[in-house]
Amino acid sequence: MRFVPGGEFKVGVEDELLLVDAGNRLRPTPATPLVERLAIECRDIGTVTTELYAAEIEFATTVCDDADAVAARLRAWRAALGRTGASAVAAGIHPVGPFGDARLTEEPRYEAIGASLAGLLRTPTAALQVHVGVPDADAAIAAYRGLRNHVAVLSALAADSPFWHGRDSGLASARWAVINSYPRGGVPPQVKSWDEYVALAEAVVAAAEVPDHSQVWWDVRVQPRLGTVEVRVMDAQPSLRTISGLVALVQGLVRHAVEQPCTVDVPSAVLGENDFRVARHGLETRIVEPDGAMRPVREVACNLVARARCALDDGQAEALDGVERLLSGEPDYVRQRRLHAEGGMEAVLADLSARTMRGW
Repeated sequence: MRFVPGGEFKVGVEDELLLVDAGNRLRPTPATPLVERLAIECRDIGTVTTELYAAEIEFATTVCDDADAVAARLRAWRAALGRTGASAVAAGIHPVGPFGDARLTEEPRYEAIGASLAGLLRTPTAALQVHVGVPDADAAIAAYRGLRNHVAVLSALAADSPFWHGRDSGLASARWAVINSYPRGGVPPQVKSWDEYVALAEAVVAAAEVPDHSQVWWDVRVQPRLGTVEVRVMDAQPSLRTISGLVALVQGLVRHAVEQPCTVDVPSAVLGENDFRVARHGLETRIVEPDGAMRPVREVACNLVARARCALDDGQAEALDGVERLLSGEPDYVRQRRLHAEGGMEAVLADLSARTMRGW
């Protein structure tokens, strides 16, 4: 596994969206024809592809200097999607997606994954995945270790899937429950060097008898062929302002971790408890910090924003205002429950679709 240098903290995003029909239900028709059209229109700003689920589409931005450039490309991408007459929702899980309605894209890679995971693929999920380029393998591991300690905070900030199969799951992120039922996912394992990371990833690939490390789905992982560290834990987001803030936060935390490497690795079992607590309660809970203290997630998030702000250039750091607005406002899982109480599920779906397509 050879690491290809990915540059000095450039960023990119994979924006997964769930395609919906006029009633904001999951679209039953395959996305392939739509992808072919959008791939041409969006070729200068990114790549449009199918995803594992037939009702899902993914846009990967070109490499960007900062979060604002990412948001500009996502705005153009979603506008292009709208011009086709299609519509989508950005949420970790479609709120009323039927249990077991997991139609897969008819491509060999996806069919092989479907055959492997069987009934675990019970409903489509969608994520916001953020890549940050790093100069070498040692920097990648420094970034990996730093992000690993704080991945629960990113999950809490992005939690926006309280409903599944038409019911309140009781969770801030029901997507977490689905994703964590898959093998080779969840809390990133503890490693301290590139060689140790490679040995572990290769051992997992061999044990699972999968083609390569791209099917190792830890919440944070290194992408050696891209030269990036990838954060995979966050629910898909309707708001581009929130996306911009989260991208800047990840970018700043990566830079800080490389320039000031952490010396403490929180045990995986403890991170697992942090992970569950934020999936259950979102921002309204406490988690264990690297120093062993238990603190409110909002307090930890504010501290991480300050850390990221110090690590970024002034222009790059402005996007962090999106996270601060999120922390001072109404989290998306709270918003959805409020809308449901006021207007039922139709209000939730209409709001998600409108905000996704307009980028609110």
